Amino acid sequence: MRLCLLVVLLLPLVSTRAVAQDERVVKSPDGKLEFRIFTAESDTTHLDRLAYRVNFQGKRVVETSYLGLDILNQEPLLGEKPGLTSQKVLKDSGPYRSSVYEYIQNGSLGRRINVEIRVWNNAVAFRYQLPRSTPLIELVIADETTEFELAQDGPAYPAGGYGATYAAVSKLEKNSVVTLPLLSQQPGIGWIAIAETILKGFPPANLIRLNGTILRTRLTSANADSRIAYEGTTPFTLPWRIIMIGSDRESVMQPDILRELNQGL
Repeated sequence: MRLCLLVVLLLPLVSTRAVAQDERVVKSPDGKLEFRIFTAESDTTHLDRLAYRVNFQGKRVVETSYLGLDILNQEPLLGEKPGLTSQKVLKDSGPYRSSVYEYIQNGSLGRRINVEIRVWNNAVAFRYQLPRSTPLIELVIADETTEFELAQDGPAYPAGGYGATYAAVSKLEKNSVVTLPLLSQQPGIGWIAIAETILKGFPPANLIRLNGTILRTRLTSANADSRIAYEGTTPFTLPWRIIMIGSDRESVMQPDILRELNQGL
């Protein structure tokens, strides 16, 4: 009987470790907003993948969402089977906190991917840095696989939030295209906006709905029939992906933060 009870008591601990492993946290200056990066097993490939969550004032804003890139004719995804090699604090004072986490893909002949994170009191931003490595000297990106799983369902407003209203995110057709920036009301939290910065020569992104409230980044291509979204060389840094939080639709966009990120400061 004691053995059965011990197994039951340990189950929550085992489950928690399986969901989030090697977790690191970057918090805002006021400590209320936090970005958690970790590895978690993918439901589809059953491989560990880079993933993240966002919490605000103790409430979940973004559920476990996967990170990574689809490199043309290379498997698995860049961001699967990751091993954390180092972490650096870039900024620990001022209006935001910033860190970069460096990963190497196990069994990939040294493919590397770094994730740089910035956290303000009302926004988080992250981007991929691809160091030079033998398999990625010539960089050919087929697509980006960054996900945003909204914790709460709510109406979605495309392109700044002042045009037509989409249905609730979960009611959008599967694989329907959602333009950026995207605004969505989150009950009990306020409003969030998902946006990106512009990088000359790199294709802009849309979001597509997968299931429930899961949205995934899709890079546009100049050639609709092309399997290639971007060609270049490493080292290379991709645009910022940004999640902003506000009390209402009018205040959720943060022009100062967007301007700073677009200027590369």
